[in-house]
Amino acid sequence: MSFPPDQTATDPPAGQVSQGIYPGWWIVFATASGQLIQGGFVFWSMGLYTATFEDVFGAPRAQINLIETCLTVATNLLSPLAGILIDRWSIRHLMIIGLTAMGLGLMILSQAGTLLHIWVVWASLIPLGVLLIGAIPSAALISRWFIRRRGLALGLAATGSSIGGFLMPPFMTWMFLEWDWRTGLMVAGCICFAFLPIFYWLLRNQPADLGLSGEPEAPGRGDAPAMAATAAVDARDWGIPDLLRSRIFWLQMIVSGSLLAVTLGMLANLSLHAKDLGVTGQATALLYSIIAVCSFSGKALTGYLMDRLGIQRCGYLICMFLSTGLLILLLVQNYTGLVAGAFVMGLGYGGVVPIWTNMPARTFGAGSVGRALGVMNPLHIPITATSAPLAGYISDTTGSYDGVFWMYGGCCALAAIGLTIMGSVLRSPDYP
Repeated sequence: MSFPPDQTATDPPAGQVSQGIYPGWWIVFATASGQLIQGGFVFWSMGLYTATFEDVFGAPRAQINLIETCLTVATNLLSPLAGILIDRWSIRHLMIIGLTAMGLGLMILSQAGTLLHIWVVWASLIPLGVLLIGAIPSAALISRWFIRRRGLALGLAATGSSIGGFLMPPFMTWMFLEWDWRTGLMVAGCICFAFLPIFYWLLRNQPADLGLSGEPEAPGRGDAPAMAATAAVDARDWGIPDLLRSRIFWLQMIVSGSLLAVTLGMLANLSLHAKDLGVTGQATALLYSIIAVCSFSGKALTGYLMDRLGIQRCGYLICMFLSTGLLILLLVQNYTGLVAGAFVMGLGYGGVVPIWTNMPARTFGAGSVGRALGVMNPLHIPITATSAPLAGYISDTTGSYDGVFWMYGGCCALAAIGLTIMGSVLRSPDYP
């Protein structure tokens, strides 16, 4: 499917769509495809890579796990530059570059002969792909196309990562076992290139590229004042110094960092907690499948509710799901508890990325969300990078994960406090 580059005499007036689906939903589909690729082939498949590379190269686990360190550090260091480019340049071109980098990275990885080779790829092409087809460009692009249903659109785009988490790891595992890891990675790279036509034909930087003025107003809903207010926020240009001086920016960083610490830390440690309870193999894999499926529902639900309840109430709901799941894991330490905890926490997991991208999109506007998320990423490092190792340390020293569940419950409480303060600041008469 292709879009006409310019409006013609037969097109409807600007801002209106005579029939069919609003083109912004094709943008959501394309950005969800990008998150499917980066989520499925990178984050959700990380355990497969580390296990495979350990067998192939026979190196200590500390060296094998440096691939995640390379990815985290490189992604966060490149994030501010990516955010600036996303706000200033063509997001369509950037996402095509990112998808190309991801495909090349996986193909080059398939030819790796040493761990150094692998580290270099995970510190260069893979993080470039992750940044340019993931949550940050998706949030910036969707914010340009949607105002009234921005929360829903962002939530639906984020479901791509959950779909990738459900589909890609089993597919990659099958390829690694049926063929070999090099062939599997080569095929994964080819799949990335197969998505290029989707990006080329569906992605457009803004509604004006199609002769539209923006998202059409829903008849009879009285959305005009709210849409006008959001458009006014979108029109302001926030420089990086302005962002760093904003109390709201730092509160959003604390809220999103705390929630990301819980999700990343529990993804890394849930299998170890299950192992302590005597649960291994496919039974453990099922827990992660439950999380992936429930996070899909959580993202769609959070996006839908964000437009109706607001960010603060949805944030409280996410904190409730996460803390309830942690409480289940603490009190019911058997396989039933693991399944129930994974189910409830999965719903909370799903809401974390939509709220993380919605907060700056709503506060700093479509023209500055790339910079806001880009600068926020490296500031998350002290919180997110220490989460999983600290949980492991607590488990090693205490002999159980009880203290870890309490720690992550505290992170949920900190996020809820941050949301409360943020709401008070936004409602204050002196806030610009």
